[in-house]
Amino acid sequence: MLREIRGGFTLVELLLSLVLMGIVSAAIYQMLANNQRVYRQQTQRVQLNDNLRSAVAVLPAEFRELNASDPAGSDIIAMGDSAITYKVMRNLYFVCAQATGNTVYLDTAVIGLRALDTDLDSVLIFADSATNSTTDDRWIHANVSAVAAGNNCPLGAPSLRLTISANIDAQDSVLAGSPVRAFEVVEARSYSDASGVLWLGGRRWSKSANWSTLQPLVGPLEGRGLRFAYYNRFGAVTTDRAEVARIAITVKSRTTEPVQLSGGGIGYVVDSMVTQVALRNNR
Repeated sequence: MLREIRGGFTLVELLLSLVLMGIVSAAIYQMLANNQRVYRQQTQRVQLNDNLRSAVAVLPAEFRELNASDPAGSDIIAMGDSAITYKVMRNLYFVCAQATGNTVYLDTAVIGLRALDTDLDSVLIFADSATNSTTDDRWIHANVSAVAAGNNCPLGAPSLRLTISANIDAQDSVLAGSPVRAFEVVEARSYSDASGVLWLGGRRWSKSANWSTLQPLVGPLEGRGLRFAYYNRFGAVTTDRAEVARIAITVKSRTTEPVQLSGGGIGYVVDSMVTQVALRNNR
């Protein structure tokens, strides 16, 4: 007579299987948790590095164009340890017909970030004066009150007719081909948002509406996260806007979210970067 063979597991086998499954599940969970922690750390670190690179790319690019020693007035309007107001170049045009009075005709070709904006921009017009000498060359500062399209360039080519506040005399020799640089006034400063988080922000001056609302550029920052220092051409600290030859920028940023720190515990990763920018024409 054949013995009946019954399938199934004993209680001991079931308990052993559950224990092994628990060990494997715990190991998988630990691995996933570690991977998630590392991923968050790396993501936050990448964002932190991007913030620092943005700060030391945007501001130096604009500061290099500043001329603090212009006899008609420094491009630096106000300066402090965590804020600076300055004139930043936005576009470049060229005169297409000799300018006199308060009218300048420009070629329509533009070099720069955007076209001329009468509500934001003023202009610097290059005056050659005595054409056989470079010692009397200067930049005429003028407000722009109106811009009109036309065909006043040679051979009836398209033009922009600028009505400006300055009066250009014949001896100024603003000749065809003279450059015209348009600039706007902006401010870069550190500020706290509604949550108390510190940012590097920027705003622009409008002739019709004054200062715009501060917009975040880089952040969040940590503590005294933005600092400016100003030096003259001899390397000494200066508070005179006309003597500034070099600006040092210090940015201290932190991660957006707290992460697991390498030394243990939860907190923000903080890093800083320092760069120095030499201004033109004042070295």
